[in-house]
Amino acid sequence: MTSPIEAANTPEDTAARTRPRIGRAPGSKNAEPQARAVRTRDAIITVAARHFDTDGYGHTSMNTIARAGKFAKGAMYYHFPSKDAIGNQLLSDWKRTVDETVTDATAGPSSTSPEQLTAIFTSLARQITEDINLRAGMKLTLEPSIDNTDGFAHWVNTISEIVDTAISTGEIPDTPTTHRLAWNLCASTVGAAHASTSSLCVKSSETVTFS
Repeated sequence: MTSPIEAANTPEDTAARTRPRIGRAPGSKNAEPQARAVRTRDAIITVAARHFDTDGYGHTSMNTIARAGKFAKGAMYYHFPSKDAIGNQLLSDWKRTVDETVTDATAGPSSTSPEQLTAIFTSLARQITEDINLRAGMKLTLEPSIDNTDGFAHWVNTISEIVDTAISTGEIPDTPTTHRLAWNLCASTVGAAHASTSSLCVKSSETVTFS
């Protein structure tokens, strides 16, 4: 016997339930605008980094970035209210890269502190050679016109922990020069980047010596 419920399920009702959905799936209403916004934000950072790297932070304006990237000013200021905001993002990315690189170099099998330092600066040199965003962020650690009080200091302090451990364990000699080693390594890497990116890997590996 056919139940009242079964009788109520007409072919039209069944078709309505199985008809393919037209339009966006649930939850995807803002997916494309959000993806486009991310692409725009990333493009702004990359164009700004290129000008910071080649022309200098002080000689780059928001108008320069907007013209070079053909960005609408409204879109630019939506993502970054000022040039400093872009610079701070690049600095933040650099600090994260330093932390990740140090972790990778010190988390492996047992190695000496000089070997760890060589691995860190060789890796950083390679990364800033390949990635203009990171290179610009690194240069900004010594840019006097931006609030980067913890940019260079964070980098030096992170390397100093390895150097201090090496001095205390006798892996490297306890001299005034080695106590300045972390600062010298970081500063020379920035200096090499300003001079030329092509020889960064060589310069960094040559710098980490303890004779």
